[in-house]
Amino acid sequence: MTAHHAADVASGAAYREPVTAVQQCLVEHRKAYLRYFRWRLNRPEDADDAFQELCLKALRCNGAPDDVPHAEIWLHCVMRSVLVDQYRRRAARRRGEEAYRLEPRETETDPSADGSPACQCVSAALARLRDDQADLIRRIDLNEEARATVAEDHGVTQNNLGVRLHRARQALKEAIADMCATCGDGRFSDCDC
Repeated sequence: MTAHHAADVASGAAYREPVTAVQQCLVEHRKAYLRYFRWRLNRPEDADDAFQELCLKALRCNGAPDDVPHAEIWLHCVMRSVLVDQYRRRAARRRGEEAYRLEPRETETDPSADGSPACQCVSAALARLRDDQADLIRRIDLNEEARATVAEDHGVTQNNLGVRLHRARQALKEAIADMCATCGDGRFSDCDC
């Protein structure tokens, strides 16, 4: 232990590693590197992310040059690599957003958040059904209750409930067709109701 190091340890001063050429370049040219990324990337947060990635790659690399001129040249190569990675991520994000945009969505004929049908023809036709049929459709199709629970409440087997539900749906389909030709054809979104 040298006398200087012993004095630092005795005085409580923390031991610091020497600053590398890469660290020195990152500190001295921080603004220039950020400007480089901001000029090439549209969003400032993307530029900040790219600069942070540059710092991480540069500091984690074991083969970085030891002298400042070579470190600057090496950092420019790493910057280009980081920029290409950012472009690839952006392209992947755009492809993902486009695929999400093309995904089929719920239609207007699906029940709304409160459980009532979106089309007025369906509600009016549901009101025309017998009470037991309307109850089955509301509970199973609109409120998505478990069939076992509904079967138990009606005092029937699940197979018998399936038959009753089928008949109730058929009755609803006929009632809708009697009320509205458009909805009867299944074109609920074209209905004027």
